[in-house]
Amino acid sequence: MSGDGYDLIKKRVGSMKYVTSRPMFGYLCFSINKKVFAGFSYKNNQQIIVRLSKDQQEIAIQSKAIKPFRHGARTGWIEIDLELTTTAAAAEWILKGYENSKKLAKTR
Repeated sequence: MSGDGYDLIKKRVGSMKYVTSRPMFGYLCFSINKKVFAGFSYKNNQQIIVRLSKDQQEIAIQSKAIKPFRHGARTGWIEIDLELTTTAAAAEWILKGYENSKKLAKTR
């Protein structure tokens, strides 16, 4: 996938309701009431991390484009390689992460 698709997804995520962004851990991270749900790598235009529920994470990592992502002791994250999937598929996982974090943030 080109950087254009990556930038398009990032722009859409930034325009979602209740979403704010800030740089963290080498990513531009998006959150709802301080509950981070997605991050876009500053190193390349291919890697996105998404916070999911444990059940969703187990389903997601069955795709060859997705692997578990861990930062320190934090778990519950996936890493999406946009070179191995479509914009639509990546956007679906980001939306699931958004909905998961919205519940955690108690935002309706």
